[in-house]
Formats: sequence, structure tokens, C-alpha cells
Amino acid sequence: MIQNEEETREDFVMRLFEAYYTRVFAFTRKCAPQDVSEDVTQEVFVRLLQHPRLEQMDLSVSYLIKVAHNLLRRRHARSTRLRELLETAVTDDIVQRHGRQGARSMTPVEDQTRNFQLNDAMDQLSMDERDAIRMIIQDGKSYTHAAEALGVTVTTINNWKHRGLAKLKKLTQSNVLMPTNNTVIG
Repeated sequence: MIQNEEETREDFVMRLFEAYYTRVFAFTRKCAPQDVSEDVTQEVFVRLLQHPRLEQMDLSVSYLIKVAHNLLRRRHARSTRLRELLETAVTDDIVQRHGRQGARSMTPVEDQTRNFQLNDAMDQLSMDERDAIRMIIQDGKSYTHAAEALGVTVTTINNWKHRGLAKLKKLTQSNVLMPTNNTVIG
């Protein structure tokens, strides 16, 4: 709660940041890599700053940790959705090209290989395409929010996303392990 009339929202959140950043970061670090933990921990305080009723809230570290927990869950769900979306596109293409016999579930090694291939494919996209896909699909941002964040139009964001997904599909198709015999599709 803001202690006096002269303290601004920014000062209040900065005071909370200084007091609780380490504890919130320690919580997120148990669940995520360091770079993700830093991003999520900082996002907790940004969201706090943007909260419309900040002045009326009685905040504790447990509230901040709960916000971090929710952000981590959303991030994981969005990442999973992106991977499933891309896997579905690739699987559909395998079925179209090679028939239904190629469709069996992957082993953990094949699944991990697919994740590495997806990360490699993402690295081959342009920065604009990567940002659009991460913001729209992985982070679940609206087209409007993504456009404002990147300083472009909604149409441009939409184009980047679709172009990036098409490239990802093409890149992953050339590197997908065939589930039936572990040979590379070319």
C-alpha cells in the first residue's frame, strides 16, 4: 500500500521491487531457466505498476509469487501450444505425403530431437517473424498489443506471423524424423 500522498506509483513499485525481487526470482528460478526467470520476475513488477487498483491493494510477497506462478503457467501453456501447432502442421504434411502409416507417437528421444529442430528452425527466421510468432502464439498477446510493441501495423504483424509459420513448417519438414523408421524426410 502506498504509504503517503507524495509517493508515486512508480516509487511504490520500485520499493517493492527492491524488497522482493530476489525472493520472487528465487521462486521462478526453481521452475525455469535463468533468462525466463528474469523476464517473468520483471513482468510481475511491470504488471503491478499497471494494476488499476494498486493504491487500494495490500501487497505481500506471497501475492507477488502467485503472480509469478500464473505467468510461468501461462508461458508454459503458450509454449506447448506453439509446439503442438507446429507439430500438427508437420504431422498433417507427413500424412498427406506418405499416408497414415507414418503416424505413431514419438519416443522421448524423438520428441526431444523435434524440440531441438524447432528451436533451430526458430533461429533461422527473421527477427520480425520470430517476434511476431513469440508474441502472438507463444505469449498470447493480441495483434494490437504486438503491433504497438513493435511499432508496426496489425497487418504487418499478421503477415510476419503467417510468413514465419510457413517458414517453420518448411524448415521442420526437411528435418523431421520419420516416426516409423527414424530416417530423415527429404
